[in-house]
Amino acid sequence: MLTEEEYQVLEVIGKNLLIRKDELMRILKEKGFGDGLAIARKLTNMGYVKFVEAVGYPCFTVTQSGQRALSSMK
Repeated sequence: MLTEEEYQVLEVIGKNLLIRKDELMRILKEKGFGDGLAIARKLTNMGYVKFVEAVGYPCFTVTQSGQRALSSMK
């Protein structure tokens, strides 16, 4: 089961499907998350998010498991 913060971070990543690391940091900072990257890393360890490099930029993308988790929480 995801915490509210984990769900919110997963939702941000899920809306974009692929989001640059710096862009994710900016969005999470605007939402009041201190260290949202720690939550994103935790989601990576849980298998809901994957860290990839797209055209040389570090990015996060939501996995199928992450999409299912988002769908089940709505």
